[in-house]
Amino acid sequence: MKKLLFLLFILLLFISGCDERAGVKSEALGCSGEDCKLVYDGVQYLTYNEKSKSSTGKVDVTENEFQYRLPGNDEYVTSGNSMTNEFTILKRENERLEPVYEHDNDKEAIFPVAVMDEKYIFAIMEYAEDQQVFKGLFKLTEKNKLEKLKTEDNEMTRKIFGVGISSDDQFFVLLNEDGKQNVYHTDLSLSSFDLVAEDVSQNLSAHEGDVCYMKEGTFFCGDKKIKKLEDGTVFAWALGNDILEVNDTGKFEVRDFKDQKLLESGNQFIGFDSDSSKLTIYSDGDVTELAK
Repeated sequence: MKKLLFLLFILLLFISGCDERAGVKSEALGCSGEDCKLVYDGVQYLTYNEKSKSSTGKVDVTENEFQYRLPGNDEYVTSGNSMTNEFTILKRENERLEPVYEHDNDKEAIFPVAVMDEKYIFAIMEYAEDQQVFKGLFKLTEKNKLEKLKTEDNEMTRKIFGVGISSDDQFFVLLNEDGKQNVYHTDLSLSSFDLVAEDVSQNLSAHEGDVCYMKEGTFFCGDKKIKKLEDGTVFAWALGNDILEVNDTGKFEVRDFKDQKLLESGNQFIGFDSDSSKLTIYSDGDVTELAK
């Protein structure tokens, strides 16, 4: 778990990119036997054995390979390499991630940013010559193709960082401005940008139409302070009516969103899974389930 801070640092290396290219992946990732669950630790998917209550490894052991998902919805995720890109869109089928689209540009990365009108929306970022360039928003069609949306091209869109979230058909994105990551409310046409907060963490989630984020040791949703974060917090997500908080030692807490009442806590966090009915926390030696 202590490696999470290092992994977060590695994710930032996407702003430099690389021209090197390796083979395209086409195999499914995830579980292949019984008593296996697919879990997410914040930067990548792992498999977990429910009998031994322990991690059985990464779904992809390729060096610098990470997966990207929306905290409240992982029907589709993307997987790519921080050195070679090689991005793939994967569809979750129970405890497996099945490839449905393989990107053919090794200078571009694909990130899930929203679910709007029941369509998955992705941002494509180009990385070349130590720069990142926003290439547009794309929806995944029923034929598993990426179709570019018609969007504005202006000073604001050129600052988009490739991180976004949606909630109740409200869409939010991060912009890189003067070395800070600022979150804005926008729309799929990117025609207007309303500042929500400045200098926030990339760790976005959403709750009842608001974007949730970490800033200065506090967890916010919209402009409202929800709770003070514990020392060393690496991740904090709004997941339905719960807040999951994980620190750099592997300690985790689950609190009720409305009154921050402590519901569960533990150590040696490995990952989580979340669906419409429950939140499940997987740790070394224990599995915790909370009904939503």
